[in-house]
Amino acid sequence: MFMNIFLTDLIHQDLRARHRKERDGRVQDRIKAVLFADKGWMYVQIAEGPDA
Repeated sequence: MFMNIFLTDLIHQDLRARHRKERDGRVQDRIKAVLFADKGWMYVQIAEGPDA
C-alpha cells in the first residue's frame, strides 16, 4: 500500500531543516518517515528503512 502524503515545498524544506537540527533519534526517524512517504514509498519500504 502506498502512502498518499503530499507536502508543499515549504513544509518539505522545514522538515528537512528540523531533521538536521533534531538531536532525538526517534524524532529524526519520524521526520524521515514522513519525507519518505511524501516521495511515495510504501509502508514496508519505510519500515525497513533506506539502508535495507
